[in-house]
Amino acid sequence: MQLSKYISELLYRYECVMVPSFGGFVSNKISSQIKVENHQFTPPTKNISFNVNLQQNDGLLVNHVATSLKITFDEALEMIKKEVHVWQQDLKKSPLLLQNIGQFTLENNQLSFEPIHKINYLTSSFGLSDVDANYVLRHTVATPEVEIVKKSYQKYMAAAAVVAIGVFVGGTAYVNKVKNNQEVVAQKDITAKIQQASFNILQPLPSVTLTVEKEVEQVAVDELHKYHIIAGAFKDAENAAKKVESLNAKGYNASIIGVNKWGLTQVSYASFQDKRTAVNTLNKIKREDNKYAWLLINE
Repeated sequence: MQLSKYISELLYRYECVMVPSFGGFVSNKISSQIKVENHQFTPPTKNISFNVNLQQNDGLLVNHVATSLKITFDEALEMIKKEVHVWQQDLKKSPLLLQNIGQFTLENNQLSFEPIHKINYLTSSFGLSDVDANYVLRHTVATPEVEIVKKSYQKYMAAAAVVAIGVFVGGTAYVNKVKNNQEVVAQKDITAKIQQASFNILQPLPSVTLTVEKEVEQVAVDELHKYHIIAGAFKDAENAAKKVESLNAKGYNASIIGVNKWGLTQVSYASFQDKRTAVNTLNKIKREDNKYAWLLINE
């Protein structure tokens, strides 16, 4: 199984994809930048990093693999465990390359990660390439050479030097202004391309935004149950409450189970202590109500 394929698919929609017992891939948005060495503007992108401490199973990757391969949650989890074991064994021998993601290297029991930059996981920038920026060469303003003939001309020469310096400074300021104007025009061109860009994923996944613009009321996480079938996560707590009312009206035992580490209020169809009951209920919900529902496991 090419587990990297499923991780890559999730990175387009999620800011964090955790691989159980291995680590988490975290994406951070980077604004458009200027490459001074080759005079180019780069479009906004997502920078992929790796955090070895994010090893818990949040159910996202397992559920995606199970849905894609049309297998059970337990079968998908077992496949991922085997793949991670193979990764760990390969790392002892040589660097591990995950297609379209990056390369891992294990040295002195320290795991390092180098991302592959050729893929832009920011969907709003899909299809955009680097833009060449025209530039203006700065010309040195020649200073007239004046031969000092007589000592009485010294005051005249000093005045001439002041005038020459003024011409040089004025010319440089003009060149800088022209260059700045060109950079502004190029930046506007990139912004226009980004606004016109579109991206389509064959299997759309629910969008998760990590940016929190205002504080979300903190709700205590349900510690009585280990397994939660997630219906959605909301930045606005009021929308989460409305979702709970809607699900309860359908006959589910819905509730708000807490606020995750990204400040999003999570709503569950139901919560369970028994894993088998939770998985069976999840499969039923995916068939009857929401095929994007997934299982959250509190370790």
